Amino acid sequence: MRESIVILGFLSHFPVAGVAWQTLHYLEGFRRLGYDVYYVEAHGCTPTKVMRRHDDDGVALAADHIAGVLGRFGFGDRWAYHALYEERTFGRTASQLRDIYRSASLIINLHGSHLPTPEMAATNRLVYLETDPVDVEIDLHNGRRETIDYLAPHCAFFTYGENLGRPDCGVPLPERFVFRRTRQPVILDFWSGSGRGEGGAFTTVGNWRQPWREARLGDQVYVWSKHHEFLKVLDLPRRVPRPLELALASVEPDDRRMLESHGWRVRSAAEFSHDLDGYRSYIGGSRGEFTVAKDQNVRLRSGWFSDRAATYLAAGRPVITQDTGFGNILPTGEGLFGFGTMDDIVEAVGRIEGDYERHRRGAARLAREWFAHDVVLTRMLRDLGMAWPALSRAQSEARARASKARAGASTIPPGLLLTPVGRWPTRLPEETLAVAATLPVPPSLPERPGPVMDPGPRTSVVIVVRDALPYTRLCIASLLVEGWEDGDELIVVDNASGEPTREYLGELKAAHPWVQVVSNERNEGFAAANNRGMELASGTVFVLLNNDTVLPPGWKQTLAGHLRDPGVGLVGPVTNRTCNEAQIDVPYRTHGEMLAFAADRAAIRRGGAGDIPMLAMFCVAMRRDVWLRVGPLDERFEIGMFEDDDYARRVRGAGLRVVCAEDAFVHHFGQASLGELCATGDYDRVLASNRERFESKWGEAWKPHGRRLTPEYEAVRTGARHLALAHVPVGSPVVVISKGDEELVRLEGRPGWHFPQGSDGGYSAIYPADGDGAVAQLESLRACGARFLLVPRTAAWWLEHYGALREHLGRFASLVARDDLAGSLYALGKGDGHA
Repeated sequence: MRESIVILGFLSHFPVAGVAWQTLHYLEGFRRLGYDVYYVEAHGCTPTKVMRRHDDDGVALAADHIAGVLGRFGFGDRWAYHALYEERTFGRTASQLRDIYRSASLIINLHGSHLPTPEMAATNRLVYLETDPVDVEIDLHNGRRETIDYLAPHCAFFTYGENLGRPDCGVPLPERFVFRRTRQPVILDFWSGSGRGEGGAFTTVGNWRQPWREARLGDQVYVWSKHHEFLKVLDLPRRVPRPLELALASVEPDDRRMLESHGWRVRSAAEFSHDLDGYRSYIGGSRGEFTVAKDQNVRLRSGWFSDRAATYLAAGRPVITQDTGFGNILPTGEGLFGFGTMDDIVEAVGRIEGDYERHRRGAARLAREWFAHDVVLTRMLRDLGMAWPALSRAQSEARARASKARAGASTIPPGLLLTPVGRWPTRLPEETLAVAATLPVPPSLPERPGPVMDPGPRTSVVIVVRDALPYTRLCIASLLVEGWEDGDELIVVDNASGEPTREYLGELKAAHPWVQVVSNERNEGFAAANNRGMELASGTVFVLLNNDTVLPPGWKQTLAGHLRDPGVGLVGPVTNRTCNEAQIDVPYRTHGEMLAFAADRAAIRRGGAGDIPMLAMFCVAMRRDVWLRVGPLDERFEIGMFEDDDYARRVRGAGLRVVCAEDAFVHHFGQASLGELCATGDYDRVLASNRERFESKWGEAWKPHGRRLTPEYEAVRTGARHLALAHVPVGSPVVVISKGDEELVRLEGRPGWHFPQGSDGGYSAIYPADGDGAVAQLESLRACGARFLLVPRTAAWWLEHYGALREHLGRFASLVARDDLAGSLYALGKGDGHA
């Protein structure tokens, strides 16, 4: 029998879509974590908001409303409504409801909506979950007896005031009751499809005047109504290029006229606020959200963040909201902006409008990493596990199951998809992200019986992380399961990640005391962070490993074996994705298929290795003596890129070989971190500046890396050239998305031009920051005489990633020929002649 959780809410007391969605995220979120979940209302409030006449049977109408909301989501037999003032129950009998309370692992008093009944309190599993901080904390500070008595039956306390206890927070920290921080969970797939198109207006949903619930702290009065904060930015519509719309549940005619006279669009929220789909469509159809916060949250800097704003983010809609201190916790500047002044808002709107797609992606990414139900609710359960023995026992049992599973196979499901759905930056399938979010920290290996024979060199693995938590979870899950040896050492250097990654690394350290976690206060860059890790390392073999890798069994031992040759200074594996000859063609799509492929390759290529000009440092190994001889990575290469080219040269300069191990394979997602720079436009700048540093240091031009001439790639290259030779007249210039392959631009009398192209006419290796940049570069080449564009099959991802380029070709180019194995050829400029 599965454990159960009860959510106490007030769907009938506030029968609006926003409250319904907030509640559903908890119900569905806990269900997806494996619990039986029940919704219960048990209070003495008259449900006037569902009544049309004073003589209506309000209790029956309230039950109908609850049943209608929950039945749609599969909770039709998982609810109860107990009208205490009439002693009537719906959905479940009174006896069944008592049984539900008794057997529940948790009873969560959502919003603090319920006065604890004896049946709830008797379980000692009643949890207070505060979604509006400040009032209760001030009451406790003032010693208000009613509030103390109300909270006392609860066993744990959570608040949306995530800034509580920080130096800049003015909310008094409760002493008797320990409040843990949480935030609104979101079921991402409820919202991911709602944000279609770019939307026209920045919107929000709410009330105008709510002149009640003032809070007093010392000699200060803090008000509840948001209209005070909106009035501070009343002239905003005249300063931004996009419409601003307020969907208000209640607004007096004079207030409406005042707002409209200043340029605000005002509509009635009643048009959609009672319709779950209408509410969701309104959010998804918006350009983004602009809103304010309550005075008490702003001035006291509680850290409160709106549950509605979380759904805007999940719909891929950027949010501009008044700063309550949440910027101390949540990352801002891409998809989310906190403001304090009118100028802050104008700047935020300008940044969003300047690169809307980037901020849409940033909003969705922030929702996934910070608000996804598995992120928020698993943290809540862990927090409760520390305070409540029953949950601790459940966790212990889960760890025991994980340990048992670990003795045989990885915790990563064999069917997990490893194929990204997008590049630059890399984007994983939603189902892969969902699995990654639930991967536990692998427990310690049991001690091996008997003596350990010839353990080989002790290995120190250094991993640099900066956010990208799903990749880190996958990497660690595979690393500590597949071939980890007693005595090996793991050093994780955190380059100023956000809270989810910091929290995960804390769990990792707690489960494995031998793991060292180094926390940098700022992003020190790839080279500096790895140097810090190697300075702390005590092994005889060092491995630098990216967090966007997945490891098969034996990879580490195989690399260490190649280092037994004293002439080898640096060794790396072959992989599915990198920038040079170490990349090989792979047939797999899932984790299980990858493991089988890696095992087959290791058996067939055992002992095979060859020299390679450079090794990309997603995974490289060296002996300690090599590091002492060659020195640390050059930290002048900011953030990343070219430090690997530089180090390979230095290793060879020391008389040592740089080797690619043909019998070691590591899966590499690629562009998980640096790819994010493409979204910001910083990738080009970093690449260009680091390339300049490299060329200045070595006194010669950097040359693009080669690629392995597999039969598959040779077929693509030959087929693409044949497309051009068959359809392009002699003398007509052809732009080729070449990745620097000179053979692709040798077209027998038809000038082939690399794309993207540097100022010298050669391949630049700097990808356009976005689709508009790709179009601009292509049009620049067309203005110089280019007449055709050749897209080899290996570059087909350009047309997926750069949507503006794909649309541009559809409108202003003609598809001349397409071959599924070779690629596509376009004539630039419709109406241009071609053979």
